[in-house]
Amino acid sequence: MDFISIVLLSGSALIGPPDQDMWTFAATSSGENFSWTSPNPITATGTDYEMLYTITEATVMVSYIGIEFGPNDVMDMITEDLINTWRSSTGPAPLDFGWIHISAPANQDPPALSFDWRVELDAKGNVIYRMENLFFGQSEYDLGWPWGSVTVNLESGTIVAELGVASVDTPCYADITQDGIVNVSDILEVISGWGYCLDCPADINQDDLINVIDLLQIVSRWGPCPR
Repeated sequence: MDFISIVLLSGSALIGPPDQDMWTFAATSSGENFSWTSPNPITATGTDYEMLYTITEATVMVSYIGIEFGPNDVMDMITEDLINTWRSSTGPAPLDFGWIHISAPANQDPPALSFDWRVELDAKGNVIYRMENLFFGQSEYDLGWPWGSVTVNLESGTIVAELGVASVDTPCYADITQDGIVNVSDILEVISGWGYCLDCPADINQDDLINVIDLLQIVSRWGPCPR
């Protein structure tokens, strides 16, 4: 190995993993648990992290009278708040962004499909996506001539998603009023918005529910925001 190569390798070692990255991957299952690990790590020593997960494709294989059809696009079954998911978590790693439940369509019981997913960052900076508790049920689907609209069984599914995780400068999510300080005015915002709420500033942990968890976030960040 020549001197230049040694210098380049030494420089890479000193730089270390990046603060953020984004990947695209496909998750396919017929009911078994699924996991995916990023091909490269990010920094594991950050104080705060953000995660953005976007479903770009969702297809299923279905069966009717023993005949399999598909893949069939089911993006219209998934609501917008589940297609794009943002979460935050405090570091350093290991950490996770909490379990998130998907059930589609939202107004069907039992659902046509459902599963739980979570994103983790391990102590080495590897990002891990887990999909568990998968359920495939039935749905009305138009198979075209000669069957028309019939009740089909969902056999398997594939989701293609973009996943980004980043180490960020210490944020001040608890400063709901954005006046530079976490205080009583932010508590009042939480109380006034208490309950289910989609894309609300007072929903600090972005789980679509303003509750005691958000209140505790305010208490833990009490005082002036970091500069």
